[in-house]
Amino acid sequence: MAVRELTDILDLSYVQVTGYVKRANRIDVFLEHTKKTAKCPDCGVRSSHKHSEKAIEVRDLSCFGRDAYLVLPRRRFKCRTCGKPFTEHLSFIEFGTRFTKRYEQYLYDLCMEKSHAAVAKHEGVSDTVVRKIYDTHAAVCVKPHGRPKAIRVLGIDEISMRKGHRDFVCVITDIDRRCVIDVLDDRLKETLIAYFKALPRSVRNSIQYVSIDMWEGYYQAVVEALPKDVKVVVDRFHVMKNLNGALTKCRREIQRTMSKEDRDELKGLRWILVKNEDTLDTEEQAKLKQMYMKCPELKTCHKLKEDFRSIFEKETNRANAKAKLKGWKRRVQKTGLKSLEPFLTTLDNWEPWILNYFSSGKITNGVVEGINNKLKLIKRRAYGYRNNDNFRQRVLVECKGVT
Repeated sequence: MAVRELTDILDLSYVQVTGYVKRANRIDVFLEHTKKTAKCPDCGVRSSHKHSEKAIEVRDLSCFGRDAYLVLPRRRFKCRTCGKPFTEHLSFIEFGTRFTKRYEQYLYDLCMEKSHAAVAKHEGVSDTVVRKIYDTHAAVCVKPHGRPKAIRVLGIDEISMRKGHRDFVCVITDIDRRCVIDVLDDRLKETLIAYFKALPRSVRNSIQYVSIDMWEGYYQAVVEALPKDVKVVVDRFHVMKNLNGALTKCRREIQRTMSKEDRDELKGLRWILVKNEDTLDTEEQAKLKQMYMKCPELKTCHKLKEDFRSIFEKETNRANAKAKLKGWKRRVQKTGLKSLEPFLTTLDNWEPWILNYFSSGKITNGVVEGINNKLKLIKRRAYGYRNNDNFRQRVLVECKGVT
């Protein structure tokens, strides 16, 4: 292949290929400059007075199964106007690095799929180099994203940094834009208050709704730090999760009173009882019918759960929803099932903000939960994070959403 064709394939500005050497695991491509002058970074005058020259090797994208290196002279000039020496700027290399910009972009893209250690091992470079390149590109990526100028619906939720531990970080989400705004080091009320107060006044005033789970710290932070007209909406899926937990406890207590034979016959009821009835497959529906015949108490529990879910699925009016929830609570009280009483207390304590769901256009934290699943994948891909700042940076890069 002619060196002219290689120059065209390489597609780099102001250099041309003079030759190449193929080795076992790498290809060295030799380049020379097509311009004899360079622009002084201080005064902007082009200079042709070469001060010194040194050959350098620059890593480029691999080709044909071999690592590719560009070998070219790095020239220093002396400006005749201001008298200062300067190193020539090359458009395809960031100053101070030995990689082409496209190779750095390639490493950064690999970091979206693998841990830094895995990328370093795959490419035969150091972890430190990969971390530096990632940080540089991530900072450029995150900076224009920034905080939105207005947020209509804010979502607050948490994610545990280590399974089985209570070291939570707090995830702040713009639900309309379906993106993460920030990740806070913990879910303490004081941390949230400080974050809200640091927001520009225009952003705080733009918030109309805040969707939360039933964590008292979130509610108190919203009340203390955001405008009085902001409405708190308790996420319906967290309410449903709370009910399913109560049902599971109730099921266990009921099954303890059964004979071993009946317990074995009804084995595997856990997920059928809490799963939405309209998503059960044929086998699960058969198991549900069997449960109805064998245990009327569990049938009652399941019917109560489905009726509760139906209120949130079908009702659109706050007053009607309130009336139906009141009737539902009376039905629960009549069953005498002690395991469901804590859930009734939870409903009473949070009722005004649960009912805001029906007057807010049915705002939920569903988007937040979806993002949390992505956050768990990010953690798993990196085998966990010891540094919350690194985790925050990765989240802001990968969960930018639609701007």
